[in-house]
Amino acid sequence: MPALLLSPLLLLSAAPAFADKLRDGERHWSFRKRSRPEVPRATDPADRGWVRTSVDAFVLQRLRQDGLRPAPEADRATLVRRLSFDLTGLPPAPAEVAAFVNDPSPDAYERLVERLLASPHYGEQWGRHWLDVVRYAETEGFEYDRQHPGAWRYRDYVFRSFAQDRPFDRFVQEQLAGDELAPEDRDCQVAAGFHRIGPVRRNAGNSEVAFSRNEVLTEMTDAVGAVFLGLTVGCARCHDHKFDDFPQADYYRLQAFLAAAQEHDVVLATAEAQAEWKARTNQVKEEIKKLKESLPGLDGEGRKRAEQRLREMEHSLPPPLPTIHSVRDVEAERTAVHVLRRGDPDRKGNPVGPRAPGALLPQGTPELAPDTRNPRTLLARWITDPENPLTARVLANRVWQYHFGRGLVETANDFGVNGSRPSHPELLDYLANELVANGWQLKPLHRMILLSRTYRQASQNPDPAAAIGKDPANRLL
Repeated sequence: MPALLLSPLLLLSAAPAFADKLRDGERHWSFRKRSRPEVPRATDPADRGWVRTSVDAFVLQRLRQDGLRPAPEADRATLVRRLSFDLTGLPPAPAEVAAFVNDPSPDAYERLVERLLASPHYGEQWGRHWLDVVRYAETEGFEYDRQHPGAWRYRDYVFRSFAQDRPFDRFVQEQLAGDELAPEDRDCQVAAGFHRIGPVRRNAGNSEVAFSRNEVLTEMTDAVGAVFLGLTVGCARCHDHKFDDFPQADYYRLQAFLAAAQEHDVVLATAEAQAEWKARTNQVKEEIKKLKESLPGLDGEGRKRAEQRLREMEHSLPPPLPTIHSVRDVEAERTAVHVLRRGDPDRKGNPVGPRAPGALLPQGTPELAPDTRNPRTLLARWITDPENPLTARVLANRVWQYHFGRGLVETANDFGVNGSRPSHPELLDYLANELVANGWQLKPLHRMILLSRTYRQASQNPDPAAAIGKDPANRLL
C-alpha cells in the first residue's frame, strides 16, 4: 500500500492528531485535550490531616469553595460492607465483619482493600459492569432470538481480564480487532466476539440483504461510539448530529472501519466430530420434516402420537458443537460504505472511507482508502491512544460511578453537548491521566479512590441543613 494512504492513520496514532482543532472556547469540554491539573494544596492544618489521597485534595477544595465540610468517617461495619459490595458484589460474612471491626492494626483497611481486589469475585463483579456497558446477551433478540451457545466464552474472557487487571488499552484492542491482531489466538478470537453480542435481526427468506447488512453495521458502529467514546454517534445515522460536532458523513466514516468484518464461527471440535454431528443432525431433521408433513393428514390418537414423537425428536437434536462466536475481515465481502440519505440503504449518497470523527482530528485530515488493511486495528489504536481526550475520561468516570453511585459526569454514556458537565472537571482529568500513567490498569485507580477519605465518609452529614441547602443533590460529596 502506498505510504500516502497510511499517513493519515499514522497521524491518528500520534499526539498531534488530538491537538485542538479550534480555540478552546469553541470546543465542547470533552473534545479538548485533557488538562494536567496540579493536586491542590491544603493550607489549613485540619484539612491537611484529612487528605489521604489526591482525590481528597480535589474534593476538599471544591467543598471549601461553598463553605462545606466533609462528613465524618463511616463506622467500620459500614466500611467493610461497602467495600465488599463494591468490589465483589457480595455481602461480607459475619466473621469477616467481626474480624475487621476488631482489628486494631493501623493498616487494617488497606489490607481489606487488597484482599478484596485479589478476590476472584472482583473479576466477576467488575466484569459484570462491563457486560452491561457492551449490551451482552446470549441470544440475538428480535423475532427469532437465536441462542449464542458459546457466548459464555466472551463473558469468561471479560471476567478473567478484570481479575488479571489486563491493561485497558489492550482489552479494548482485543475486542475491537482481536482477530486482526492475533488470528490464531483463542482469547483474541473470543474477544472480537464483542461485535457479535448485540441484537441481530434475522428474517427468514429476506431478500433485502443490503438492509440486513446495514442493520448489523449500524449496531456495531453505535456500540463503538457509546462503549469506548461515550458518544451518541447513532444520532448521526440519518442526519448531522443535532447537538454534537458530528456530521452524518463522520458516522459512515466510522462505520467504514467495520465494513469488511463478517460473522465467523470458530468450531472447536475435530473434523471427525463435526462430521458425526452433522450426520446425526441431518438424520433427526429429516425425521422432523417427515413428521411435520404427515400432521395435516392425521387426527385423533394418530395425531397425538405424531405430535409426541415430534417433540421427542426436537429434543433429541444434538447440542451445538463448542464454538467461538467471532468475526473476521473478508475483503471480497467488504460493504461499500456510502452516506445514506435518512439512513436508508436504498438511497446512497457519496462513498466514504475510514476516518475517525473530525471533531477529534486536525482540520482537513483525509479519509483512508476503503480497502485499507486491518482497519479495526487502526481504529482500536486511535481509540486507545493516550492522547485521545475521551477514552480515559469515559473509563475513569465509569469507575467513579460504580463506587459512588453517580459519575463525576452523570451521563456516563453521553459526553456530548446534551450530557451533563463534570462536577469536578480537574479531578476527572487527573484520574484519567493517572489511569494512563499506570499503564491503563484499573486496580491502581481503585486504590486511589477506595483509600481516600472521600470514599470513607458516612452517608450522614452532622450539619445536614447547610449541606442540603448548598448541595441538595450531593454532587460535591
